[in-house]
Amino acid sequence: MQFLKLFTPVFIAIFLILSDYKFSYLDNLKQSIAKLISPIYLVVNLPSQLYIWIDEQGTTKQTLLNQNKQLNGELTRLKANLQTHNALLLENQKLKQLLGASYQISSQKFILGRVSSVSQSRLKKQIIINKGSNDNLAVGQVVLGSKGVIGQITQTTPLYSTVLMITDPTQYVPIKNQRNGIRGISKGVASNQGRLVVNFIESDFDVVLGDLFLTSAIGSKFPAGYPMGKVIHIEQHTDAPFLHIELAPIQTTEQLEFVLIGEND
Repeated sequence: MQFLKLFTPVFIAIFLILSDYKFSYLDNLKQSIAKLISPIYLVVNLPSQLYIWIDEQGTTKQTLLNQNKQLNGELTRLKANLQTHNALLLENQKLKQLLGASYQISSQKFILGRVSSVSQSRLKKQIIINKGSNDNLAVGQVVLGSKGVIGQITQTTPLYSTVLMITDPTQYVPIKNQRNGIRGISKGVASNQGRLVVNFIESDFDVVLGDLFLTSAIGSKFPAGYPMGKVIHIEQHTDAPFLHIELAPIQTTEQLEFVLIGEND
C-alpha cells in the first residue's frame, strides 16, 4: 500500500512526460503556467539584470569620459597647430613686406633682425634688436624697416644691439627733398609724438606739405635715398632766415617686428 502511495505520483509524472513528449498534450497548459509565473521570473532575475545594467552604464560613462578626454586633447593640439600655422603665415607676410620694401634698397648686404623691445620717452627713443657683435654688427650701422629709415646702431653686445631712432632729439641726419633736391638736416623732437624737424632750409626755398625727404648721404652717416619723413607742417617767421618744417617719419614703430641692418663694407 505504501509502495503505491510512493510511486503512483512518479508513474503519473512519467506518463505525463512521455505523453507530452510524443503527443504535445500539455502545450496549452505549459503556456498558461508560464504566463502565470513570468512576473515571478522577472522579480527573481531583477537583481542580476539591475547589476548588468549598472555595470553597462558605468562602462559606457567611463568610455564616454575617456573619449571626451581624448577629443579635448586632440582639439587642444589642433588649436595649437592652427595658432602656430597662423603665426608663421603672419611672420612670412611681414618678412615679405620687409624684403619687398616700398623703396629702392641698395645692393649693400643686409642682416635680418627682430625687434626685442621699444623705448620711446620724450628724451630717448630707441629699440633693441636681437642681433649683436656675434652677428658682426657694429656701432654706426643703419637699420631700416619696410617703409624707411628706423635709425642707427649706437651700442652692441654679443647677443643684442641698441638702435637710436631718427626721432631721438640727439639724432641728426642729412636729408634732401625728393621733389627738388633741397637739402637740410633732420633732428628728432623732444616730445611723445615722434616727429622730426628740418633745419637749415632757407625761408625762400620751395617746400610744400606732403614733400618726401630722403637721406642724402652727406657725411656718410646714412646711405643716400632712404625715406625719412613727409612734411606735415611749415612755418615762416618774419625776419627768420630758415623755415620751420616738421616731418612725420615714414617708418613708425607700431607693429614693427623685423628690421634690416646694413652690413659694413
